[in-house]
Amino acid sequence: MRVAAAPLLCALAGALGGCAWPSPPVPPPGLAYRLPSPPTLGYRMADTVRVEIQALGQSLAVEGGARSDWQMEYEPDPRGVWVTATLVDLDARMSNPLGPGQLVDESQVTGPVVFTLGPRGNPDVVSFPRIEAGAAQFFTGGTIAHGFFPCLPGRSLVPGEGWVDTVSYSAAEAGAQTTVRTLWSYTAAGDSTVGDAAYQLVRASGEPEQSSAGTVADAEFTQSVVGGLEGYFLWDARAGNLHSSEYRSDLSGTTEISIAPVPLEVRVRSIVRVARAPVS
Repeated sequence: MRVAAAPLLCALAGALGGCAWPSPPVPPPGLAYRLPSPPTLGYRMADTVRVEIQALGQSLAVEGGARSDWQMEYEPDPRGVWVTATLVDLDARMSNPLGPGQLVDESQVTGPVVFTLGPRGNPDVVSFPRIEAGAAQFFTGGTIAHGFFPCLPGRSLVPGEGWVDTVSYSAAEAGAQTTVRTLWSYTAAGDSTVGDAAYQLVRASGEPEQSSAGTVADAEFTQSVVGGLEGYFLWDARAGNLHSSEYRSDLSGTTEISIAPVPLEVRVRSIVRVARAPVS
């Protein structure tokens, strides 16, 4: 019979002042990314968008929505974790007040988004997929790498405690060069229960600025919008990763298109929801 080491050592050391029992397991770290177990997570992203356009006394609106399923594979990396985000399924639509609407599926995206995350986020992009213009109306490799996972403080927080962070990046995808800068403000808001599990609720607000330039339908364009956004995310301390999130944004600005005689005033309102889903 094998004798358990800890009780035996305690018995031998009793005359020397007793025994220190093994330390309890180290609790999960605070809000910091780490390798989940198992190292693959599934997510479903659902978003809606409404674009209102005004020019020369005329107005029109374009509406769309998308549901996409993603598989995130994680590996150890010197920075923290290496993430390979693969689009599994996409069902998207965009209306057109001047003609037939557009339907988009996963065939317009080739390859994964690959990036690394440090404990606080701050992604470093390794590679983007090839994304056609239809799918790029809903997301790009840049928005997945820099916007899917929230910034974190890298430590534990008590309710009411917060932090600020800035996300800035530039990317050339789907015929456009885009630059994004968002000042984020986060506040811990206690725990929230989903099913039988408890997650840490963090409320968020942001001030995004976005500019882009490129070619669409053989016409050159530039666009600049600013505004605000607010929402929240739920943090899964056991997995060291995001459980779910929801953000609502309202941006306004101008778009100039080479085939339009005057600049267009635009307002873009969107809702983006992300939730953990079964792995495909």
